[in-house]
Amino acid sequence: MKAFVERHSPQLMALPTFIVLIFFSLIPFVYVISLSLTDSTLARPFNDFIWFSNYKRAFTDEIFGASVINTLLFAFVVTSVQTLLGFVLALAFRGERKLGGVLRTLALLPLFTPPVAVAMIWRLIYDPTSGLINHYLLQWGVLDRAVGFLGSPTFAMPAIMIADIWQWTPFCFILSLAALQSLPTEPYEAAAVDGASAWQVFRRLTLPMITPSIIVIFLFRFLIALKVFDLVFILTYGGPGSVTQVVSFYIYKIGFTQFKSGYAATLSILVLILISIIATFMTVGRDLILKKQSS
Repeated sequence: MKAFVERHSPQLMALPTFIVLIFFSLIPFVYVISLSLTDSTLARPFNDFIWFSNYKRAFTDEIFGASVINTLLFAFVVTSVQTLLGFVLALAFRGERKLGGVLRTLALLPLFTPPVAVAMIWRLIYDPTSGLINHYLLQWGVLDRAVGFLGSPTFAMPAIMIADIWQWTPFCFILSLAALQSLPTEPYEAAAVDGASAWQVFRRLTLPMITPSIIVIFLFRFLIALKVFDLVFILTYGGPGSVTQVVSFYIYKIGFTQFKSGYAATLSILVLILISIIATFMTVGRDLILKKQSS
C-alpha cells in the first residue's frame, strides 16, 4: 500500500481537484444536454421529452445563423486589430525601462474596469446629443448633424467593436510585451556585431521568434471574444433590428425573455461544439506553422 501511494502520489494529490472539476463541470453539462432534449420552459423544466426536435429547429433558425455570423465577424475583426495594435505597442515600448512599470499599470486599467462600466462610458461617448464624438465631429465640420451611432445599422457594430478594442488591446499589449522581453538576447548581439539594420533584425529575428506567441495570443483572445455579451446588452440590446445580435445575446433572449430554456440549452450546446471545432482547427494550424518554422 505504501509503495502504491508513493508511486501514484501526484495523481492522488490531484484527485480532490479532479473531483471538484467533475462536480462543477460534468454535472451541469449533463444537465444542459438533458434539458436540450425537452420542450422546457423556466416554469416547467424537463417538460415533454422531444428528443432532437430542438436541434432540427436550430439548424433552420435564420436568426440563430445570423447571430453566429455576427459573432464570428465581431470576434475576428476585434481580435485581429487588438493583436496587431498590442504587438505594435509592445515593439514601441519594448526598450522602455524607466516608465515600463507605469505603462504596464496604465495598460491594465481598461481590463480592471467592469465591462458594464466600460459599456456605459462608451454609451455616453456615442450619445447623439451630448456625446464626445458627435461634439467634436460637428465642431470640426465633419458632420452636418449629430449621428446616432448605436441606432444606425451601418455604425452600430463598428461602434461596439471600437469599445471592445479599447478595452482589450491592453491585454494583447501586455502579453506581447512579455513575449518580446522573454526572447533570447544572443541572436540580437550577433546581429549587432554583423551590422544588421533594424528592419533586418525585425524581419529575420524578432518576427520569426515571436510568431508562435502572437498566434497563441490571437487564439486566446479570439475565444474570449466569441463570448461577448455585456457590450451588446448595454449599448444596443442587439439592435437596430438584429444587426448587432451576437449568439450569446440571442441565447439570453430565448432563455430569459421568451423563457424557452430547452431551446436555449440546445443553442448553448451547438455554440459549445462550434467553439470547440474552431479552437481545434486554430490549434492544429498553429502546430503546423510551428512545425514548418522548425523545419
